[in-house]
Amino acid sequence: MASRPRKGKRGTARIAVTEPAGFKALSKAEQIRYLQKLWDRIAEGPEQLPVPKSHLRLAKERLADYRRDPTRSRPARDVLRNLTNPDR
Repeated sequence: MASRPRKGKRGTARIAVTEPAGFKALSKAEQIRYLQKLWDRIAEGPEQLPVPKSHLRLAKERLADYRRDPTRSRPARDVLRNLTNPDR
């Protein structure tokens, strides 16, 4: 009987990852560029990525909160400005 993948901290299965040939020989900067290009390929089809039910639930809760009282919301640019410059 085949063993099932063990679950990680957040309930996701841990997958053994085999490095591509020559990956270790790359510099850290080259490894990062490789991973960025790999991520870009994955991101080309975002509609194919599953959305966790917890994310959908949270989005629905936040939309309901906004609809109950839109005056409590803030523009995204203000939130981002505060994240990048918390002393403001």
